[in-house]
Amino acid sequence: MISLFGGKLFGPRPGMVTVVEPPVSASYARKARVAFFAVTAAVGVLTAAVAAVFAHPVLAVVLGIAVGLVCGVSASLLVLAWPVLRVLWWWSFEAVVVAFAVLVPTLVADVTHPVVALVLLLVVVGACALAGPVRRRLVSWSWCVVVRHRLRVCFAEVVRAATKTRSGALPLILWARPTPAGERVWVWLRPGLDLVDLEGKTGKVAVACWAGEARIVRASTRFAALVRVDLTRRDPLVATIASPLAGLVAHLRANSVAAVPVSPAVPPVGLDLADVPEPEVETRGGRR
Repeated sequence: MISLFGGKLFGPRPGMVTVVEPPVSASYARKARVAFFAVTAAVGVLTAAVAAVFAHPVLAVVLGIAVGLVCGVSASLLVLAWPVLRVLWWWSFEAVVVAFAVLVPTLVADVTHPVVALVLLLVVVGACALAGPVRRRLVSWSWCVVVRHRLRVCFAEVVRAATKTRSGALPLILWARPTPAGERVWVWLRPGLDLVDLEGKTGKVAVACWAGEARIVRASTRFAALVRVDLTRRDPLVATIASPLAGLVAHLRANSVAAVPVSPAVPPVGLDLADVPEPEVETRGGRR
């Protein structure tokens, strides 16, 4: 738990926002200690052995201890900060968008005039809101951002139910992109969770992501930890789309009125069946 208003780094307090849960932070603290001793010993011995070939043994030992301590401290800090780095990865897209939306108008205002930056910002926002293709594309990618966070919440509940604790390793949400039916998300499962644990949980995933249906399948034949989540929000085959093929034929463009019934999705094409000769059929006994 990291405080936004000062205080302890980990631990419950009023007025604090939970970023890393105490059991998770305690688990990574133990891993950081193990990483410190393991990396320090391995790097120190290796450095001392290599340095002993070119320098005095005492100097090689001192150099090995110094290099081992530096590498051990760096590794332990990286392991200890991993839960926070994971949270930053979760909110990386939002952070980049906010930074871009704040820095670009600021730079334009510094170079030109604040009114010019304001007008440019309004033009961009108006174009995104009024242009249909741009608006629909932005909405689709916005759903991808929402789905990444909703999947994280859903997987947290699945991990807690599977491990019976609150310190399970959450899957890593790699990437999400829109599809004609909804969204597709790639997820890297952590040790302790596999595809079998997610079978029968597709309904909960769909509810958590505000979707109509969800499917979870393996995304790689080589890595069992890489799975794909397909979310369905709409059926792209429901809408009626007029076929443009009839307009590509000159004879059919000239005869726009059809004398025969056609599909509601296809405009009249003006077929003239009288131009097609009737095939001859052999007669036997006076009957066709």
